[in-house]
Amino acid sequence: MGSDELEKENQELKRTLRLLINKAERNESVLNSFFEVELRLLSCSRLSELLDLILVEFKSLFRLSHVNLILFDPEHAARTLLDDYVPPPPGNTLRFVQSQRLLKSIYPNQNMIIGTPREELRQEAFPVSESPVQSCALLPLIRQNCLIGSLHLGSHDASRYTEHVRYDYLQHLAQVISVCIENCINQENLHRLSSIDMLTKVHNRRSFEQEIVRELSRASRGNYALACLFIDLDHFKMVNDTFGHQTGDRVLRTVGLFLNKQLRKTDIVARYGGEEFAILLPNCDQERALEIADNLRQKLAGLVFRNEDAKPFRMTTSVGVSLCNPDKFPQAKLEDIAYQLIQAADKAVYNSKRNGRDRISFSPFSEQNISRIRQA
Repeated sequence: MGSDELEKENQELKRTLRLLINKAERNESVLNSFFEVELRLLSCSRLSELLDLILVEFKSLFRLSHVNLILFDPEHAARTLLDDYVPPPPGNTLRFVQSQRLLKSIYPNQNMIIGTPREELRQEAFPVSESPVQSCALLPLIRQNCLIGSLHLGSHDASRYTEHVRYDYLQHLAQVISVCIENCINQENLHRLSSIDMLTKVHNRRSFEQEIVRELSRASRGNYALACLFIDLDHFKMVNDTFGHQTGDRVLRTVGLFLNKQLRKTDIVARYGGEEFAILLPNCDQERALEIADNLRQKLAGLVFRNEDAKPFRMTTSVGVSLCNPDKFPQAKLEDIAYQLIQAADKAVYNSKRNGRDRISFSPFSEQNISRIRQA
């Protein structure tokens, strides 16, 4: 073999080696990228945060044209946690199904689908698409041998996903996402159960006392007032004594549902005591707070309840209102401001009951008490 041939062979070997090194570096980069994504997925504690990572960030992270997700949600466990969540455009990036029929039709053998999708499958996986998906990876999301969803990764590049390449890392990604979806739903629902009064389905007292500190913090940053209302059902003991506790429970459930429907999404309703409800109204001045309180009092007086014999009766309420601007007390602890605000609203509701019930009273926030706390 001549020197020219040896040199040519040497150059060819060097080129092959460079290609192998480049491929290895790219593979390492891909694996590192997936490892980072996996850590971020596992760190998500809220379902909305997890969905944003999958539906929004995956597109840029993996240079995709489409990312769609279908979730099997027969009991609305996921949808309940996503009341305010807005999926990214275009439409149908996030879909919920109550039956597994669609998922089983996509994955009859629970196997991942790679390559150019047939037209029927393309329309099912990417129903809203300005330009057709040329290649895709459809990943079944499986927990305990049950299909809980389907993740669709689509590209306009026909060579992006081909059936001739193994995609073990995608299968692993699907397993991680399945675990994360299940964990987020379970954790959030557990948190909701711990913060909700099971009878009335509004916040419980413990949750309210946490929320008032958060709302005071927001009000301080936003330089606005936070109003607090206490609503006490008049002569509620007589309802229990006369009609029984089942009727009393029905009254409380009805009032809780009514209050939730009447107020803004930013307002917070809680069952604070036996027959006492508390409400937080962010960014609400005194005039508006008193107007809301009286409107609620009048509407509650118009509700018709029924005992076990279907006999109708009505109830009145006593309402207490207080309000504070937490930004005026930058040195005070938010917990101390919360305590004083609750005390003021409680004092106001006591005044309403002492003055004849079925009325509203206002009790000003005690700046003196906060000053004393600050000096202590």
